[in-house]
Amino acid sequence: MMNFAQRASIQESDTLRINALATAKRSRGERVYNLSVGEPLVSLSAHIIEAADAAMRRGDTRYPPVNGIPTLREAACVWMNSAYYTDYTSSQCLVTAGGKFALFALFGALINPWDEVLVIAPYWVSYPPMISFFGGVPKVVQTQYEQQWKVSVALLEAQRSEKTKMLVFNNASNPTGVLYSRQEIQEILAWAQAHDIFVVSDEVYSGLVYDGGEYVSCGSFPEHKESVAVVQSVSKNFGMTGLRVGFLFASEDIIRTCGTIQGQSTSGPSIVSQYAALAACEHADEISGYIRSEMHQRRDVLVSSFEKHDVVIPMPQSALYAFVPLSSFGVADMTSVGFCEKMLEEKGVAMVSGSAFGVEGYVRLSFGGTDADLRGGIELLCNRD
Repeated sequence: MMNFAQRASIQESDTLRINALATAKRSRGERVYNLSVGEPLVSLSAHIIEAADAAMRRGDTRYPPVNGIPTLREAACVWMNSAYYTDYTSSQCLVTAGGKFALFALFGALINPWDEVLVIAPYWVSYPPMISFFGGVPKVVQTQYEQQWKVSVALLEAQRSEKTKMLVFNNASNPTGVLYSRQEIQEILAWAQAHDIFVVSDEVYSGLVYDGGEYVSCGSFPEHKESVAVVQSVSKNFGMTGLRVGFLFASEDIIRTCGTIQGQSTSGPSIVSQYAALAACEHADEISGYIRSEMHQRRDVLVSSFEKHDVVIPMPQSALYAFVPLSSFGVADMTSVGFCEKMLEEKGVAMVSGSAFGVEGYVRLSFGGTDADLRGGIELLCNRD
């Protein structure tokens, strides 16, 4: 048996595991209501399709520059700066194979063994394993439903130590859908700077904000620009999940270092995907506006489907998810993993356990899928007899 390196014993992504199980059931001809999928299921914009097709037809299928094609880096900065009041230049932008690799490269560039990294729970499932992969120590900062799942400076300070090097901040939030105000972000960034803590801001759901809410980027505070890195993506904002294009916005020295890591690993995303992403950035308002409108409507379907059964859930302000307590389903004697496995096996309803996000007693439901999945899945969850 192969003797694997210790770092290879990281936990698999529970969202990907559940989605794989749901896909396998569907391939066997079984009806599956997939409320686990973390992507907006919409038709790809014609602008994106035409750009990818044109790139292949003119022969733009060679190796791209490691840091990304120059026109895309420039367009990404124009999009980011105009949409979120930042001030990035192309030398401060790295094009990556999805936002996930931007995080991976950042952690690889900045984390030394035993560095502590503050991770706010509920958290995206991949933060702790990636931090551990590079020898860092994920230090969980637990938030509460009663405080709208938001972290405060007091909670952060209670977990800070002399070894604390980094804070991973996710706004808009996966899995809770909460949205931070400008004042709340300002207070967190000021606290981090006062203690020389670098902030990694995961902003891949920035375009999915509902009910007229304002999205505030951590990159929009000039006084904190050098101590913040922003991770972005075309996956959620433009419905391009499978094309695997993300962006890292940071200081030039961080971009150089992460570019070197990318050059010795993935070499960057497909050049065809990059031309598709270029079209998305150039038509950002149109494409992102359409996806936001679709997801807003599906969020309302999710909430109203619960209300039909006299179940009230928190209204997600952003992103693609509702974080729902097991008590909403009348469950008191089962773990979240057990409940998700039971519902997938017996009812064909796929969800992700709250424990995967660091909080037991909850499940994450995605409203990124079809209306049929939302209505049918919630019907089965609320009528389980």
